[in-house]
Amino acid sequence: MAEVPISEDMHRGTALNSLKYAAIAAMTVDHIAYAFVPNGTVLALVMHFFGRITGPVMFFSAVEGYHHTRNLNRYLFRLAAFAAISWFPFLYFCYGGDLSEMAFMRPNVIYTIFMGVLAIKIRRSERIRNPAIRASLILVLVILCVPADWGCTGIIMILVFDWFYGDFRNQAFAYCMVVLLDMGVLSLITRPFFGLFYDHVFQIDLEYFMYSAENLGAFLPVILLSQYNGRRGGGKLSKWFFYLYYPTHLLLLGMLQAVL
Repeated sequence: MAEVPISEDMHRGTALNSLKYAAIAAMTVDHIAYAFVPNGTVLALVMHFFGRITGPVMFFSAVEGYHHTRNLNRYLFRLAAFAAISWFPFLYFCYGGDLSEMAFMRPNVIYTIFMGVLAIKIRRSERIRNPAIRASLILVLVILCVPADWGCTGIIMILVFDWFYGDFRNQAFAYCMVVLLDMGVLSLITRPFFGLFYDHVFQIDLEYFMYSAENLGAFLPVILLSQYNGRRGGGKLSKWFFYLYYPTHLLLLGMLQAVL
């Protein structure tokens, strides 16, 4: 990913690699919660709340990668390769180290990112002039993301970040609309009013709230991304660290689950 021109203002913000380190820390906390903290507890809710930082920051980074990479095909190949490398570690983690319970069709988030970058390539392709064909191809990619980590929501976020690329205010607004409408946040807010209007009782379903409130953490990335200064930061080693850390930590957490 090429560096963009540097100005005085750029030094005041946060480089992309620093944002990605924050995302990795949040991901680790989130995955530890899935592995070892009982679901529905306050601790799990808090850990998953901060874990919602990870996906959107990585999706934003993928869009930046698309626009700054020197070789798009090589970037896509790298994503596809690490999606394949991470396939087993992700399943091993998801099924608690139980090999007998694994379902093959549950791709990881790198797969979702790969599909998202591919969707950007199709959307911006000059070879595909027919908008119906372009939309149909992107729809196929969205459907292929259904079983994946972050699924359709992930690829839609990537497309939203790309659609308003270069205009963070509109990126942030469109992203927040996706969170509201596609992550159950709006229903979390409106659900108690259905009981008030139809049954004349204003009541908060605590079980539903504990299950869905963690998605409110998806608004946190807007704060982090607003500090982005347009620079990548770090070096080549940091780029490979992000790719290697993902399958490695999943394998370790999967093994710990199997042992414990």
